[in-house]
Amino acid sequence: MTYSLDQFWRLVQGANALHPEAFQAIETHANGTLLAIAVIVLAGLSQSIGQAIVLFLNQVKPIRFVLSLGIAALLFAFSAAFWMLSVWGVSHLLYGVDVSFLKVFRVLGLAYAPLLWSFLVAIPYLGVPLNVVLSVWSLLAFVRGFSVVTELDRWQVLGSALLGWVVFQIMQRTVGRPAIALGHWVSNSVAGAPLITNLRQLEQTVQSSFTKGSDNSSGPSQ
Repeated sequence: MTYSLDQFWRLVQGANALHPEAFQAIETHANGTLLAIAVIVLAGLSQSIGQAIVLFLNQVKPIRFVLSLGIAALLFAFSAAFWMLSVWGVSHLLYGVDVSFLKVFRVLGLAYAPLLWSFLVAIPYLGVPLNVVLSVWSLLAFVRGFSVVTELDRWQVLGSALLGWVVFQIMQRTVGRPAIALGHWVSNSVAGAPLITNLRQLEQTVQSSFTKGSDNSSGPSQ
């Protein structure tokens, strides 16, 4: 167990440092698929923690809080898998990439490693800039990893990522709309309160809560 955790964190550190060896290692690792799933789910959990701070401020019951985090992480993982599928399909059609989706999933799953820090987006005033930094960092990891598994150059990788994102967005807004609506409904129902996914709105909510708390603590005593 300790050995597996050590391997996991070495791969995460390698991906964060954009080392190609990390992506080569997970591509051929016996448990590479499970490790990639772990990275994606933990990244989704980290992101949901940052966004669900509003539930904590609203004093949501612990069981609802935990369930909402778990569901948000799973929805994030499904979204990531469909985006990877879009990128894989685009690269196959455009550049004739003949690599199994499983290998692509492993490598791109590891590219989500920088998003393990996503819980930091709840920091007032720094949430949006940090989100931009983490997104760019993850994109760089994606470019590095996808170029390793497909042997495409960086511009071809970026082209695949961009067109894959476009395809993914189109799918979300057409055939995927009912699934997205269902996911939002389940998340909000389990949480017992609307989840905030817009970072600017999240920052405003957190700042407002801290301001009210400060005003109450500094107000005149009766």
